[in-house]
Amino acid sequence: MVSEIFSNDRRRRGAIVRGWLVALGMIAAVGVLVLLLWLQGRAGAQARGEGSDTLLVYCAAGIKPVAEEAARDYLKEFHTTVQLQYGGSGTLLADMQVARVGDLFIAADASYIRIAREKGLVSQTVALAKQRPVIVVHKGNPKAVKGLADLQRPDVSVAMANPEAASVGRVAQKLLEKTGQWKELKQHVRVFKPTVNDVANDVKIDSVDAAIVWDSTGRQYPELELVHVPVLEAGVETVTIGVLVYAKHPERALAFANYLAQADRGQKLFAKYGYETVAGGAASRPATESTH
Repeated sequence: MVSEIFSNDRRRRGAIVRGWLVALGMIAAVGVLVLLLWLQGRAGAQARGEGSDTLLVYCAAGIKPVAEEAARDYLKEFHTTVQLQYGGSGTLLADMQVARVGDLFIAADASYIRIAREKGLVSQTVALAKQRPVIVVHKGNPKAVKGLADLQRPDVSVAMANPEAASVGRVAQKLLEKTGQWKELKQHVRVFKPTVNDVANDVKIDSVDAAIVWDSTGRQYPELELVHVPVLEAGVETVTIGVLVYAKHPERALAFANYLAQADRGQKLFAKYGYETVAGGAASRPATESTH
């Protein structure tokens, strides 16, 4: 009888211990799950540029060389990380409308900033540089392309940026529609690409003979030669940066925008990569190539 009592007591104590172990295991599992969810949320926030020391910048692909060097310099000087998301200006504008996160938008021309304002996406803006469309060909101009008429020759293959996605494509289309040259040229274009960089690369690797890109982009490719055409030259546009209305760090965002506009900071980089600078409100254009 006594042994039975002790046996029952041991079983009860064992059941209680097992119960506590199960409960502690469940608590630990919940704790781990909460920690994982917190880490996942934090990683997601950092990916969206929501870290305490991070700015998320939607940047037109053609501005990439300037933006990347400026971001490195800014981190060293101000200990603020600048996360860059690239694409065509039109594509980025659509992305911002959906995501509604981020701090800044660098557009290849001011028209996209105006659209962003109209949609209630942008507050303060700062002008950064000027650029205009040109024809680019391989160094030495082997097909002797001198103007828009040459782009319609059967022996000249052409690439362009998609007007729905990239600023230079949109600007070129608008200019050539005014002169009645767009319809014919569009039919002769072999390929439309999402960014100006993609188009320049096609000429670089000889996938096509010619393309219309920004003059600043063309200057960044030593393999390419620029052909200036008066009709396209009229399309001078202003690279502009805008602070997004839902910026997590509006003061920091504006500080970086102003950094890019400073003559001894960002403007030096724009000049380095072949842009027409606007420091102090006065434009300074790089040496021009031959105009046809």
